[in-house]
Amino acid sequence: MFILRGGIYMASCETMKKGEVYVCACCGFEVEVKKECSCSTGDNCETHTHDHDCCDFVCCGKPLELKK
Repeated sequence: MFILRGGIYMASCETMKKGEVYVCACCGFEVEVKKECSCSTGDNCETHTHDHDCCDFVCCGKPLELKK
């Protein structure tokens, strides 16, 4: 799942699900989610605020995309 941020869809840790694979469209780098983040269910994330989503993931200057 992606979150719309400034017109760009960004992979964010609080929306990534276990087993999903995210890929860089430029270089092909891949990341598989092994454990889901619990940032949205408490005060566990130092970067999480009401107007800011948790960690966004980019590679080669572009957001990672959910692999289909």
